[in-house]
Amino acid sequence: MYQVSLQTRRATTLSYLGAAVQIAQTRVEGLPWDSLGSSSVVGCTTDTTGQLTYMRCTTIRGHPTFDTISVVLTPTGILTAAPETVTVYRAKPRSASPFRQ
Repeated sequence: MYQVSLQTRRATTLSYLGAAVQIAQTRVEGLPWDSLGSSSVVGCTTDTTGQLTYMRCTTIRGHPTFDTISVVLTPTGILTAAPETVTVYRAKPRSASPFRQ
């Protein structure tokens, strides 16, 4: 009975962590290009998804035409699992006018 409970808890944790990864990826992809380097994006913050409490740390490595954004999710509450890393490559958007750069 204990093994069933333990495996159920682990499956629940991984499901919540999978949802947190999708939320982190969607969040990063939805940020405006000019906001990527701001202090509200970069750094660590505590967040929750369902019953999962985790630390979300975001780093950005810049490049002239694209940025590499890494988000590390580390569970910190009752539900524990190995940290999960999401890497998103964001390209700088082209200007709306073909005559301006």
